[in-house]
Amino acid sequence: MDKLKKKETSGKKVSMQNIADELGVARSTVSFVLNGKEKQGRIGEELAQKIRMTAEKMNYRVNVVARGLRTGCFNTIALVIADISDVFFGSMAYNLQEYAESKGYALIILNTGEKKERLLPVFNMLSNRPVDGVIMVPIANIEEREIEKLGLDIPIVYVDRYFKTLNTSRVIINNYEITQMATQLLIGKGCKKLAFISYKESLMHLQDRKKGFVDALIANNIFDESLICEIDYDSLKYERIADFLKEKLKNPGVDGFVFATHGITSLASRCLINMGVKLQSDVQIVGFGRMEVATGVSIPYVKQPMYEICKYSFDILLNQIETKENKKINCVLPASIVSDKF
Repeated sequence: MDKLKKKETSGKKVSMQNIADELGVARSTVSFVLNGKEKQGRIGEELAQKIRMTAEKMNYRVNVVARGLRTGCFNTIALVIADISDVFFGSMAYNLQEYAESKGYALIILNTGEKKERLLPVFNMLSNRPVDGVIMVPIANIEEREIEKLGLDIPIVYVDRYFKTLNTSRVIINNYEITQMATQLLIGKGCKKLAFISYKESLMHLQDRKKGFVDALIANNIFDESLICEIDYDSLKYERIADFLKEKLKNPGVDGFVFATHGITSLASRCLINMGVKLQSDVQIVGFGRMEVATGVSIPYVKQPMYEICKYSFDILLNQIETKENKKINCVLPASIVSDKF
């Protein structure tokens, strides 16, 4: 009989009613158990266990959309990411998916590729799909008013990058303090002519890093504004960085560099190696993120607490989803400066 019933339901979508008919109980009883509300329905543990075992045996799958329409919660969030090809953001996607799944949530990953024209289609899709909330890395050089115009009416938390005035929760690192520390590290190694390479950016994370660099140099009376290089994100980055490095390394040249992002750190270090510059000998460097090129020497870099970034961004978003309150939370996590070992 069991084999016959299994055969009858194979290839078909099993419903709660099928399970109820199999056990001779009411559909509402099955619903209480499979939605984790057996105590609310005053259903005994023995029957609840039998319902769960039967559901598994019959290969029952929860209809997430149908349940979401009933409860208002789809157990799905979206990560809108700036550039998934970047190692930093790829790691963020991986860690957030792992953490979200551990909490019973599915993750949809959407890549904007740092392109403004992709935002409206992405937001329109999110507004019309079963998604409970969004964790978003804003694209480069976008203004608050451009985001506000898109009018996404579900909970949202910004991560890594943020706007100065937009009233939204965010999870960031201590950009100003950690860049100041990185700069002071090079000063402590004897550097007296330090340069800074970053993107030309309106978002606050890079503004804070630049200010941390500048303030550290001003405090030591060695600031030179001509040693700040800010490049356009869409420009020929390698060529622009190479031109700046060649110009500033002329005698008497720069003896240290602070790189403001993971991408710039990898590009600039590769450029220096290709120029025949001996890192940590001819010049001292410190950047954001682990080098993607073999250097053969120990290079200090800012390590961002990726697990914590993903955990707190999800937990803050989940709280908004569950309480239906858009309480602004500004979560600032401490980064650290570490060195690769050789």
